[in-house]
Amino acid sequence: MRQIEDKNFIKWLSIADRYTKMHLDRHLAALGLNSSQHMYVIKICRYPGMTQDQFQTCSYLNPSNITRSIATLEKEGFIIRKVSEQDKRTKHLYPTKKAEDACERIFAIASEWEKKIFKDMTEEEKEKFLDQFLKISRNIVTELEKEEDSV
Repeated sequence: MRQIEDKNFIKWLSIADRYTKMHLDRHLAALGLNSSQHMYVIKICRYPGMTQDQFQTCSYLNPSNITRSIATLEKEGFIIRKVSEQDKRTKHLYPTKKAEDACERIFAIASEWEKKIFKDMTEEEKEKFLDQFLKISRNIVTELEKEEDSV
């Protein structure tokens, strides 16, 4: 195992993200999904009927990326888009049986990975870390939104 030599947070955040995506890609491939698609399936299974706008609000993703990913998931049989009866411009997102079946396995894969990455931490340390990381994540979102507003 390689030695972690420095405490550069941005560097290790990037590495952790990249390695997590590699792990998820490897394990989700059997389901016909990748690391960028699994959250769509989870969210749509959890909140059937949500709109693309609602998805954007809770996911912090670019609208064009959402549109492209949803189109792919629809083509691959994971979701169905239905036009709203109240507003024909709005489409609601629903999981298919394929998505519902995949969702259980996605949770298992994510849970196994979390156990591995938190293996050397007590429950208290894990909770404290997650609380702190949530604060960091909110700060990241807030700062980037400020930057975008000033452009």
